[in-house]
Amino acid sequence: MNIRQKFQMMLRRRASYRSAFLDPAGQPTQAGAAILADLARFCRAYESTTVVSPVTRTVDTHASMQAEGRREVFNRLTYYLNLTEAQIYQMMERENARNSE
Repeated sequence: MNIRQKFQMMLRRRASYRSAFLDPAGQPTQAGAAILADLARFCRAYESTTVVSPVTRTVDTHASMQAEGRREVFNRLTYYLNLTEAQIYQMMERENARNSE
């Protein structure tokens, strides 16, 4: 996949994410806002992903890794929702400049 194809894919992916959650003006739809709020809670988007076992009272590394994985998915979703075309083109220009050196 060449650079142009990669960035076209990013633009399409951004459009897909945005059409699923946002209205044409870029504001969350009622359903989109409800889903994002639910995912934020489920993915521990705004709190620590460290999970303490209620039994041993020590850090549960497996549960903490699972929580961090959930947060990573939420972060990807919000990344594409907030990514602007200008940012995508800036990335493309930087990549082209790196490849032309």
